[in-house]
Amino acid sequence: MIVVADSGSTKTDWILVDKNRVPKSLSSIGLNPWHHSAETITNTVKGTFSEDDISMVTEVYFYGSGSSTDDKKKIVYHALKLVFKNANVNVEHDLIASAIACCGDAEGLACILGTGSNICHWTGTQIEEQVPFFGIGYILGDEASGCYLGKQLIRDFLYCSMPSEISNKLKEGGLTKDIIIEKVYSQKGANVYLASFTYFIYENKHESYITQLVLNSFDDFFKTHIIKFDKYQQIPVNFVGSIAFLFQDELNSIANKYGVTVQTIIKQPIDNLMAFHLNKL
Repeated sequence: MIVVADSGSTKTDWILVDKNRVPKSLSSIGLNPWHHSAETITNTVKGTFSEDDISMVTEVYFYGSGSSTDDKKKIVYHALKLVFKNANVNVEHDLIASAIACCGDAEGLACILGTGSNICHWTGTQIEEQVPFFGIGYILGDEASGCYLGKQLIRDFLYCSMPSEISNKLKEGGLTKDIIIEKVYSQKGANVYLASFTYFIYENKHESYITQLVLNSFDDFFKTHIIKFDKYQQIPVNFVGSIAFLFQDELNSIANKYGVTVQTIIKQPIDNLMAFHLNKL
């Protein structure tokens, strides 16, 4: 029995499966070692799976946002090992999950546009070393992510730089400066809070201000990341994540501007990851 997990900052998708069993899908909060302790990760996983399921697991493949360095991978590894004591545990960055899910064994650029954002050049077997380094997090980067979109929206709200009808909708929903400051600066999970405004942005995407906000954010991602790769117009560009999925029209519009061919847009990579690992059993 194997467990495959794809963990972003907001949510973790889990699948428990073997070749003779119908897959069982589960979900939990996102488990990012930059924001969660080993104890929190262990307790969350224990609360997600039954003891019977845990006892049958022989392999764990965990792909997670924040699992990008050896130190952070070790935090997740030891936390999972306390739960799946009889299993081999494998921890990798979620960027590898996205590359496998949308590129398979073919060359291409794999981009994550979810709560956070990232990009890599996938050779078909591995990630090619990146210069410059792109995954610098929501404070310094994460262009076109849910957090980035939310940050632009809230900044304009606080600066009174948006149309009054948009501002009034946010106020009617109970949004105030005090709430924003409390959520962003006084608590953990500011990136998840900011990304939660994606729902408002999607529901109001027909408004010209919102449309332009989304287009500008995607443009920032392309000019900051995609065009930095020499072959960006020669190889397919693929996207994984809720932001790419929800705003496909806007994404394709900016891709056309830069002469980029978008090959696939996948909301969640978990099913493709499951198939990849099942094929290796």
